[in-house]
Amino acid sequence: MGIVSAIPEKCKRCYACVRECPARAIKVEQGQALVLEERCIACGNCVKVCTQNAKRILDNTQEVWQLLADGNPVFACLAPSFPAAFHEDAPGSVIAAVRRLGFAEVWNVGFGAELVAREYTRLYGDVKHAAGRVIATPCPALVAYVEKYLPSLRASLAPIVSPMIAAARAIRHRHGPDVRVVFIGPCIAKKNEIRDPFVANAVDSVLTFKELSMMFDAKSIDPGALAPEEFDSPPCLVGGAFPISGGLLRTAEVTPDILDNDIVVAEGKDRALVALTDAAEGSSQARFLDLLFCEGCISGPKMLNELGLYARKELLARYVNEQRQRVQREDYLRGMEEFRALELGRSFTAQDLELPQPTEEEIMVALLDMHKFEQEDHLDCGACGYPTCRAKAIAVCQGLAEPSMCLPYMIDELEDACEQLQAYHRDLEAAQQRLVQSERLASMGQLSAGVAHELNNPLGTVLIYSHMLLRHMKEGDASRADIEMIVGEATRCKNIVRGLLDFARQSRVTKSEADLAQIIREVAAIMAKRAEDNNVRLAMDIEPLPRMMIDGNQIKQMLINLVGNAVDAIHREDGQVTLRARRPADNGRVIIEVSDNGKGIPQENLSKLFTPFFTTKELGKGTGLGLAICYGIVKMHSGDITVQSEEGVGTTFTVSLPAGDVGQA
Repeated sequence: MGIVSAIPEKCKRCYACVRECPARAIKVEQGQALVLEERCIACGNCVKVCTQNAKRILDNTQEVWQLLADGNPVFACLAPSFPAAFHEDAPGSVIAAVRRLGFAEVWNVGFGAELVAREYTRLYGDVKHAAGRVIATPCPALVAYVEKYLPSLRASLAPIVSPMIAAARAIRHRHGPDVRVVFIGPCIAKKNEIRDPFVANAVDSVLTFKELSMMFDAKSIDPGALAPEEFDSPPCLVGGAFPISGGLLRTAEVTPDILDNDIVVAEGKDRALVALTDAAEGSSQARFLDLLFCEGCISGPKMLNELGLYARKELLARYVNEQRQRVQREDYLRGMEEFRALELGRSFTAQDLELPQPTEEEIMVALLDMHKFEQEDHLDCGACGYPTCRAKAIAVCQGLAEPSMCLPYMIDELEDACEQLQAYHRDLEAAQQRLVQSERLASMGQLSAGVAHELNNPLGTVLIYSHMLLRHMKEGDASRADIEMIVGEATRCKNIVRGLLDFARQSRVTKSEADLAQIIREVAAIMAKRAEDNNVRLAMDIEPLPRMMIDGNQIKQMLINLVGNAVDAIHREDGQVTLRARRPADNGRVIIEVSDNGKGIPQENLSKLFTPFFTTKELGKGTGLGLAICYGIVKMHSGDITVQSEEGVGTTFTVSLPAGDVGQA
């Protein structure tokens, strides 16, 4: 597992990690930021800036618990920045709390800083008298960056281990190679450093201060409740100042002059990268570079509080000064002498992970994909995490970024999509309105045609015979005026029918508060005589229903049609039609069912039932308008009507209407 990894489901496309990663180790894939383990230098900048907690840090607590349980002595190396991390507790109490976890001894990495400072004093003296450059190497993130991305500066890395490794080697020098060593500090990159083959087997595991705090909680250890204790390591003088910017030089007793160009001290990712770039390009002639990717180790990514840089510096400086006053010079010299022969050298790995540079043509294609057609389109807003649109295009070509990361591009795409959706919506609404109107007119036209067909035959008969009567009547006949009135009114009816064929008006519903249960009972009362005449039993099963906003007359007409059809469909002695009504608890609709145990409907006719003038009844016994009218009434009430039927078993029509409660009946 990588030291730092992403939690894709938490990533919110802010691209802050892309912006802050100095190693370009963040790849965006389908909008999610992923950490490329082989490119990551574990500096922790992405962890610091991720407000969504979408970065996961390798947790070593279980590994350390196992080390403590295995039986071999386990030594803790406590980073000198701990007084600034556990600022609410006395430093000696924190030491005591670490010891309570089961560590055999607790060492101050500040002593390791004293050991490496001695080596830097010698190295600085050599550099001053020889041509060359030295880059200090206590910061593992900086070392990893140079190894991977600045091969021209690799030879300038100081061949000296970090204070952590120096302290671990000192422990093994005194207590033997079989002991176990755990480093505890604010730095994520230390978890990566112990994997370096050139310093392997010195430190077995690394805990952050956050992980240490979790272990305290697991064992119910409260550092504030413990009496202060001292380190087991030899005393140090100013090694505890190592986490402060320039602390290395202070410990090495090298005091840079502001006018001295031989020494560069820089902390923080941006300033450190500028110093490295200047050195790589030859624009800086500095011979000694003391660089940290954090603003001092007191600003490591896993410090435990939100104190400012200077507040932490004051806490640490106060502790270092107090310790210096208590240390006997003889004790300090004795400790340094004990480890005079300790091997503190190291080498470095050549990795060279610089990505190939795309061609100018490839960059232009990527820019066009992001709608960067002209130079004016290069906003260089940085929202994608890259400083310029060109840098983003290069990252796209290298497979690290996606065109959709560009905020102006996405806004343009979104605006275009919204405009298209609005246009589609307008077209759809217009089409729906046309379709509804067309269906309505078509239905009314069919209805009018049916009405005309049914009325024209009797009207024609009336007109023919009335005209015949007129021809046989003599002038002055007392009945002639009556016959002429018949002819005139019949003719008027014919004209009215013709008008229906010429114009189909929109049907409307007039809703008012109504008691649906009462309407159903009234329908049952109206249809009872017809059911009795057909030897059919009419049953009701009505649950409590809400009062509803409906057109009561139309709903009644719809139910009369359904019940009438059900009665007509039964040709058996035990025939029964059942009216059921209920309101299911899980939705806001009222369900009405009209069931019969009649002959059923053939499957091939089910899809035609609601078509105007479709009927299976004998000629003269039905117009085929009943179910079409039912369908229209239900739809105008925003409801649905369905049918289930099985030949020889019976048929059930189900009407579903929106409840729209105004009370309970």
